[in-house]
Amino acid sequence: GGCGSVIISTETVEARVDAEVESLAIIEFTRGDQLNSFVSKQYGDLAKVLKSLNANENVSCAVLTGRGRFYSSGHDLREQLASQNQSDGGDQREFLRKMIAQNAGQLIDTMICFEKPLIAAVNGPAVGVACTTLQLCDIIYCSDSATFHVPFMQLGFCAEGCSSLLFPMVMGLSKANEMLLMGKKLTSEEAKQCNFVSDVFPQAQFMGEVLTRARKMASFPPNALRQTKGLTRDAMKQTLLDTSNRELTLLLDRFLSDECVNAVMKFIMEQQAKKKAKL
Repeated sequence: GGCGSVIISTETVEARVDAEVESLAIIEFTRGDQLNSFVSKQYGDLAKVLKSLNANENVSCAVLTGRGRFYSSGHDLREQLASQNQSDGGDQREFLRKMIAQNAGQLIDTMICFEKPLIAAVNGPAVGVACTTLQLCDIIYCSDSATFHVPFMQLGFCAEGCSSLLFPMVMGLSKANEMLLMGKKLTSEEAKQCNFVSDVFPQAQFMGEVLTRARKMASFPPNALRQTKGLTRDAMKQTLLDTSNRELTLLLDRFLSDECVNAVMKFIMEQQAKKKAKL
């Protein structure tokens, strides 16, 4: 809604100029049919789009959202398992280390270093890496159909996306750990109550409400926006980069552990059983 010409288009992510305020960019995950899952390409594409907008002098701020009923279902497990199986001949650790660095590592670092205000418009469920990286955005709005879920323990993973630091800062330790350690799924209202998001809007009016606010911000002087975001973020920038590096170093060990491999297989078999039951 309300999109002008395309600024940059990739296989999984597209950025357009807002139809009314041309200094506002609207970034969309475009694979709605696949629930905008983070395949390798999507990590790289979003990083590429953000780098392009960061360097684009005509853009003063951006909105990030998803097409279809999900914001994003998170890391694509099937793709990872398929590519891991193909690498059997080689060094599994080195293969996974590169995969994590090129995918999550590059994207998270790019989000941490993005200099312009970034509004997340969470149009539906946000899972895993799509949920953790929301706290790297500057303002988060969600629709009443959004949920927030990081099922890392169920899969034998660990926290990523700087969530080990930012979730407790945003929500306090106890609520953060309900999400990180228990896998609690937040509703849109719960997310608002614990300051995970600024506000919730009805699905039917969602993008209109977000764009009204984003357009107002995009009309302000661009350097004031960029520099003031810098004040809120720069003191923590190195800490965030270090935190992500620590998380992803552990995630590599987790991926290689038997308990993680078994948990992922169990999860995928349960998903398949659910699908069969539906048919």
